[in-house]
Amino acid sequence: MHNPKQLAHAIVAQYAATSQTNKPDYYRYHKIRFAAMLTMVLSLPGKRVLEIGVNPGQFTEMLVNAGYDVYGTDIFPDDRAAVWKRLGVDVRRWNIDTEAPPYEPGMFDIIIFSEVIEHLANPPLAALEQFSTLLVPGGHLVVSTPNQFYFKSRMRTLFDVLLWLPFDHAEEFERWAMLRSDARYYTHSRLFSMQQLAWMAKASQFDVVSEEYHAAYEPVGIEWARFVRAPHRWIVKIAIAIVTALLWKTRSMILIALKKNAH
Repeated sequence: MHNPKQLAHAIVAQYAATSQTNKPDYYRYHKIRFAAMLTMVLSLPGKRVLEIGVNPGQFTEMLVNAGYDVYGTDIFPDDRAAVWKRLGVDVRRWNIDTEAPPYEPGMFDIIIFSEVIEHLANPPLAALEQFSTLLVPGGHLVVSTPNQFYFKSRMRTLFDVLLWLPFDHAEEFERWAMLRSDARYYTHSRLFSMQQLAWMAKASQFDVVSEEYHAAYEPVGIEWARFVRAPHRWIVKIAIAIVTALLWKTRSMILIALKKNAH
């Protein structure tokens, strides 16, 4: 099987069928993202991969199953120490905002920065520049993040405005306000558009290779079992899925591949 998309989907499905799956709800919510990410990675040259933000380790295992030599970083690497040992993956602590990279320059062919950039406390340019030093000449950086123009998010903001509600609802605000130290990375700092990601890439000496919009989260919750329990919510989710299928730039996830340039 040589088609990257077919191979990626097969590996993602195999993970659910055969692995020691942790956090099954997380897999259910992110499996479309995993397939999109792995499809992109499989289309790039090189086998030595650094995954930034490895917890809970599901995509890490898929990379290992795909034949990659995988390394990782995380703010909380000890949370899944048994998983890293089972997979044979070297995972080191790295707070990108405050700490120097824990690996040597020029070690990696591909760096994966998936669903992390939106959590950084500082503007991401410094992080992207550090990634460039870790890549071999011509190496690639793959970034995914929630889309600032996601239709569901825009509609929620519109309803908040019309109903005179705060943009951070009470439960969200209180959860954010209670975070301390490294735990503050459990919440989003800001969201980005594709244009903003491309601008930051060029400003940090990367060339844009590809830009993709994916409906990564729209299908979650539109199973028939959910319709029986909450038909009104199911109908809303179906409507959102239809809109983003037609207007691809309003889909929930943006995915971009960057190449370290020679300058």
